[in-house]
Amino acid sequence: MEFRGIPQPSTRIRALVGIVAVICVCQSALSAPPPSDVEAIAALLETAEEAFTAGHFIYPARGSAMALYHEVLVIAPGNPDARRGLERLVDHYLGEATAAIAEERFIRAEGALSRARMIDRDNPNIEPIAAELRLLENADRIRVTLDWRLVAERSSELSPTLIRLGEKARRSGCRAMLSVGSDAEGRWLYQQLSRAPGERRIQAQIRIASPSAVEVLCFEAGE
Repeated sequence: MEFRGIPQPSTRIRALVGIVAVICVCQSALSAPPPSDVEAIAALLETAEEAFTAGHFIYPARGSAMALYHEVLVIAPGNPDARRGLERLVDHYLGEATAAIAEERFIRAEGALSRARMIDRDNPNIEPIAAELRLLENADRIRVTLDWRLVAERSSELSPTLIRLGEKARRSGCRAMLSVGSDAEGRWLYQQLSRAPGERRIQAQIRIASPSAVEVLCFEAGE
């Protein structure tokens, strides 16, 4: 009696399947780092994290978090933990740059940006902050320091000065920076600036700082 079951693969097909399986196994073995590299990478990442926690971001040159993450990438290019570590370092310095710009400490901001570029020049988050820094450095400025007592009393003596500053702040490409002792004082100053004639809404930023002051910044191009 002839048995009609499932056709069995030919000898040639079985041989091809075996070859493919061997190739896959070999490729997997080649792509996986040797045990010694796995151990080295783990040790470097642990040491890099310790350096980061200690604040050794880019110095000393051979023991910093940056140097250690780069060592990992030499052994294993594209290692995700090392890439994330470098991104954290860049983010740290971009945070420093942003805080320094807000305080108008431009030299410190430039230094922080330089260190971010040292870690990863191609990071896309660097240029927008660098552009903001350049804009502020090149701005035309008028800064008037105010008597804090008059600000606290909401004195009408300040009205002529604030209206004059408000007129300039209304111009296209200009904005105001209000340094005050409290948010309430900042809101009052903004209201006084807004009494200036004109239709353009005044763009202003309030920061808690001493002495009390109004600074108007104007840029070549409108915002």
